Amino acid sequence: MKIKTWIKYEVPYLPPRCRKMRYRDGEEFVDITLREASKKDMVLAYEDKSYDGKGKIYRYKGKLWAKSKLTHIAQEERYGGKIKTALDWLVYCNSHCSTYFYWSDDKDRSRAGMVKKAKKGMERYLLVDGVLYEKLDGKPEYFILTFGCGNGDGTGLFVCYPARRDCGWHFPAEKGAEAVAKAKEIAIGRRDFDCAKTFKPYIICY
Repeated sequence: MKIKTWIKYEVPYLPPRCRKMRYRDGEEFVDITLREASKKDMVLAYEDKSYDGKGKIYRYKGKLWAKSKLTHIAQEERYGGKIKTALDWLVYCNSHCSTYFYWSDDKDRSRAGMVKKAKKGMERYLLVDGVLYEKLDGKPEYFILTFGCGNGDGTGLFVCYPARRDCGWHFPAEKGAEAVAKAKEIAIGRRDFDCAKTFKPYIICY
């Protein structure tokens, strides 16, 4: 499928009687290919049942993919109810509020450079039998994080892709029981008794 995408770039030109190249802005719409696949070619790997979780996660060509969700921003009244699916939102954003413009830190600000940038951005998406899927950054992991001073609900057990490494406790998806046990131990130690009652394994591994 081709996605109409707005790009901006620098166009070099040499004014008359000048030796130094000048640059002006150029912009246009280009068609960027959204890769397509069939559900039968995908393998179910995980299911994330956590709050606002990813749902069923599939493996395709060595990467993990989950259905792309429609954000609350896309459902605002200003869009006139035209955004019904995550694919609608992707199409709208690429043609109306694209981010494929050159920035100060872009080494290649040419048209070819911006087209390459747009193609790389589209690699994050996959159209599966008409439904938009999004590539995950890594395998699902359990992530335990504490906040506040305890005596309530200051211990959380989350699912991340993957979890940040500079804080908290981490467990692979396959060790849900261990993650829950550790989360309960931490919560009880902090007197977060309400939290301790809610923890359960959220990830199903296939």
